[in-house]
Amino acid sequence: MRVSVITAAFTAAALAVMQLPLGAFAASDMYFTVTEVQSSDISTITADGEKWFKVGSFDDDKDYIITVKDKDGRQYMLTVTDGESSGTVWSYYRQTMVSSTTPRFTSLRSESSYLVCSGDALRTAYTRSVSGDLVWEHIGSTLRYNEGGTYSYLRYDADSETPFSFTREQSEAAEVDIYTKGEQLERCIVSQPHAESYVLEGSGYAAPRFTVGLSDVDADSVKWYVDGEEQPCGSLSFTAETLADRPAGVHRVSCLVEAHDDSGIRCRERSEDALFVIAKGVAPDSFLTFSDVHEEYGLIGDAIENVIERTGGYIPSLVICTGDLVNGTKAEKDIMLERYYPRIIAELGGLDTVFVSGNHDSGGAASAMSAAADLGAGESLSSDGGQIFCGSSEAVARNGRNSRYANGLIVYGLNQEAVMKTKDGGTVCSYEDVIGGVDAFLRDAARNYRGELVVISAHTGLHTLGIQPDSVNRNGMSISDWIGENAYNIDGSYELASLINSYAERYGMDIMYLFGHDHSRSETELIMTDGSELISTVRYEDKMTGTQPLHFTYAHSGYLSTQIGSADSSFSFVYRDGGSFVYELIRTSDNRTRRTDIAAKYVAPPETTAATSSAATSTAATTTATTAVGRTDNPKTGDDMSAFFAAMPALLLLAVGTKRRRKR
Repeated sequence: MRVSVITAAFTAAALAVMQLPLGAFAASDMYFTVTEVQSSDISTITADGEKWFKVGSFDDDKDYIITVKDKDGRQYMLTVTDGESSGTVWSYYRQTMVSSTTPRFTSLRSESSYLVCSGDALRTAYTRSVSGDLVWEHIGSTLRYNEGGTYSYLRYDADSETPFSFTREQSEAAEVDIYTKGEQLERCIVSQPHAESYVLEGSGYAAPRFTVGLSDVDADSVKWYVDGEEQPCGSLSFTAETLADRPAGVHRVSCLVEAHDDSGIRCRERSEDALFVIAKGVAPDSFLTFSDVHEEYGLIGDAIENVIERTGGYIPSLVICTGDLVNGTKAEKDIMLERYYPRIIAELGGLDTVFVSGNHDSGGAASAMSAAADLGAGESLSSDGGQIFCGSSEAVARNGRNSRYANGLIVYGLNQEAVMKTKDGGTVCSYEDVIGGVDAFLRDAARNYRGELVVISAHTGLHTLGIQPDSVNRNGMSISDWIGENAYNIDGSYELASLINSYAERYGMDIMYLFGHDHSRSETELIMTDGSELISTVRYEDKMTGTQPLHFTYAHSGYLSTQIGSADSSFSFVYRDGGSFVYELIRTSDNRTRRTDIAAKYVAPPETTAATSSAATSTAATTTATTAVGRTDNPKTGDDMSAFFAAMPALLLLAVGTKRRRKR
């Protein structure tokens, strides 16, 4: 062990408070009043000649009109004015591109004025620094302001010189409705359409059936689309006859729903694209993995489509989603499972998938999603993680589709929940409590090891960001300074790397540790193999690091988003090629590929080599798929993996393409 103490000064970036105001103060003579609506009915109002639709809740980055009613039931628009110009349209903004530990924040803004609760009064600008949540919500028929868990409600008194104020008593709150316009109104889809499984080219599969589930509303209109073209179906279930007998490839099915409820709430929502995958077969012992999709779920379908194109029609045996599936502050388990999980499933096209949580996600939700897949998740799986896939398990043989052909893979999911700990009122990151679980997993894997690729899928890495020379930014330049944040240079990284090293060296195990997260610190790609020098954090507080030679593969899983830091819609595709593993870091936008060939450590005994090779060829030619009429064993396609491996070098020579544009 070579240990060094870094002496370069750094500044901690963690903020204890959210600094406000957000912009210039409004003029001091701005005040709040009301403007009468031109006309209204149970679900709409007319203002400035335009129709606005009644909705039940705020949604990010949309415009709203906020109305109150007087004692006689007449409806008025909340207005900010200086006596000469007035604003009645309020833009709602939800802060999303923030650390998972940042307080929640939303704002309502009209022109240059903000709607601000200050005690029991309204103000038009932020005038102080605050900590904790600052959230506007439309709850029932009230406008509620949440500051650090303290609730205030908008109150309206038509007879007062200052008609608006705030109250802590909900019974004194004004009756408030909110209205919006545009392609999307209120959300109403609670069950996204999705494909139950992939199907095989030439297998005679039945036309797929897609269904959308709605909340307690009455549907007014349902329109279905296949690859952007409207279909002749107006019901909640759609049989896509046009997708039968197609060649290998990816298609996207979606629907646009308009609906209403008894209170006049108007809903209009477009579903997530439901990926429909037609494959020639399955690339054995292969997987597609990515991190940090941050709600850009359409990029998942792009990654799957990219693999199908580059393999000549084959799909990966498994998909691994490695954290930060959502944006903003950490999503609670129920919200993850109810709102985001269905959207993700729609984009997966029925491919077998397991999940790992990031700092923005609930570890309990990620583990529940992996457990629901039932693909060999260990009995010890908890919110901290654990074994989430075992290709040789009875569960995979029973429940797997494409993953039935991944009997050479074992996956351990290290949820970020296990790494982030509360200490002295703050959050610190350490692998201290992770070591025991990883040790137990590797001990079990080593006990009956037969050459499986052991994948440790984690949201955070093991290297010291800013010191590791292999760590580069999007321009290919090394990141030269110690990045002084414990969320990246994690306590105990050296010890965890040493543990993994010991199993790889002692038992000749092929192990890959794949991670994400660092995209927000300008790091784009890192791949290190056997013999590379890994610099890891021993103790963060002392800026102490240690260096050791690697005996396993250490790499990014890819940052499948485009909006944060250096994230550039990249993912990883890993597969076997004879006596080697191939790791490819691929960018969906232009097909740029960074390929690394990694020699396998484990060598099968001579008497089993021929049988293994034969099994791989048979695996590639045969898969099992689920169609609209139930699970069926599809016939062999007549293809084998020789076409897949032959196609790879040629595909890498293709000219850089342009980013696919999904039709809507």
